Amino acid sequence: MGTLQDFNQSVERHPLLDLINASLRGIGQVAFANNPISGLLIILAVFIQSPWVALMLIVGVVAATLTAYGMNLDRASVRNGIFGFNGTLIGLALGTFGSWGNGNGNLLWLLAIAVCAALSTVVMQKLGLWMAVHLKLPSMGVPFILITSLFLATASYIPQPFFELGTPPPFPNPAESLDGVRILSALVTGVGQIFFSGSMVSAVLIVIALALCSPMGALVAVLGCAIGLLTGILLGVDLNVLYAGLWGYNSALTAIAIGGIFYTPNLRSLAAGSAGALVAALLAWLLSLVMSPLGLPILSIPFQLAVYGCFLILRRSLSSLVPVAPYSIANPEEHRFRYLTAKEVISAFRRQLRGAMQGEHHKLLFEQAPQELKGDLRYIFNAIDRDQSGSLSLQELRYHFEQAGHPLSDEELNFAFSSMDSDNSGEIDFEEFGELLLRHRRLMSRLDEFSTYFIPIDSDGNGILAPEEMNVVLTSVDEPPLANEEVTFLRQRIGNKELTWERFLELLLVI
Repeated sequence: MGTLQDFNQSVERHPLLDLINASLRGIGQVAFANNPISGLLIILAVFIQSPWVALMLIVGVVAATLTAYGMNLDRASVRNGIFGFNGTLIGLALGTFGSWGNGNGNLLWLLAIAVCAALSTVVMQKLGLWMAVHLKLPSMGVPFILITSLFLATASYIPQPFFELGTPPPFPNPAESLDGVRILSALVTGVGQIFFSGSMVSAVLIVIALALCSPMGALVAVLGCAIGLLTGILLGVDLNVLYAGLWGYNSALTAIAIGGIFYTPNLRSLAAGSAGALVAALLAWLLSLVMSPLGLPILSIPFQLAVYGCFLILRRSLSSLVPVAPYSIANPEEHRFRYLTAKEVISAFRRQLRGAMQGEHHKLLFEQAPQELKGDLRYIFNAIDRDQSGSLSLQELRYHFEQAGHPLSDEELNFAFSSMDSDNSGEIDFEEFGELLLRHRRLMSRLDEFSTYFIPIDSDGNGILAPEEMNVVLTSVDEPPLANEEVTFLRQRIGNKELTWERFLELLLVI
């Protein structure tokens, strides 16, 4: 189902529906599922396990989302659940830990969750902006971790009569040895534990909720969970903890984040996500050794640290793994489509470049075009060919642009003419004209996807594509870097000017 952005637009003028939509998306965004139906299913899953925790979840996400509206934060971000998921996690965590003590039915816990969730929005806005500017890292669940850890530490170590945490309930069916069936079930409950849900029914609903938004994301989550479980087995972790899914959720989140959300899903990103899932499991083991004696949970700290570590390492050691532009993060399937679009366009450009350097100018699109389309192109061509000579002159091209309301300078006109006149005959024949128009149509039909994939390549943001940045583009779609003679040829084609994004688009059309 994807992210249902059309539904976002349809409810934005209805305040109550807009709040409900944003809150449901905030729930799904805990596991990168920006979909209101996913959020609704997750509420049902949590309710089946604990109605009280489900209520606290709702209080948390609504309080965080209302605070974002009250602070007049970016509406698109609020509407897509970006300011709701930390409140969701606070509601889930405090609702779960509180229910072990004096939380069930206690209005003080409800008030505490509402206040903490609202505070998470403030922290995310301030801290998130600072992290994005200074560290170039997303804040993700940092507000949740800070606020929840501080609350739990305060409730545990400062004597007070209001908030009693209690102790976790005993594990059902204590384990004594490895059981293949229970390990397989832990692959599902590990994903469910992202939402503090350990029952099989709840976990299955949560996996379905994630798959409704992104089947690829759900599969990668299960893969990450499997890596976490395997690591736990090798480390000799308590089998009860493994079977409850508590050793898989950090690895599952890390795999989704690196393998499909912040990077395009491909073999490189899946390998990096798998490595990140392993690191998250190892960090969970180390942190549990420190925090368990303190009586504090590790929450999603391993996930945060593993993802940040992946970001920093990949920036420096694997530049060909292109990150997704932050403003365009959607779901793994959409990211994959952008990648495949860029791969097709860039691969075609590379073939055209090699042919042009050898003096060959293939008209592949024109040759493959159906006769009906060629008839449409002939109609346009004849309209520009005023003297009906069967070819277009420079003067006819100039007149056409003037009549169309887009007059060109002499430099622009000469470039356009020479670009179409691939055989340097001094005239543009029908095949040359048709090939250019078909290339233009193909590029424009995919321009949004291509440009969205391409934008993060300009790492310094100066609008100029240096040869090093072009090589990142090529290697990211499995093309070899530009050879020196190719760089020289491209510079000659653009008159030894800087290669900007606009000039690169021109080259895609005319090479």
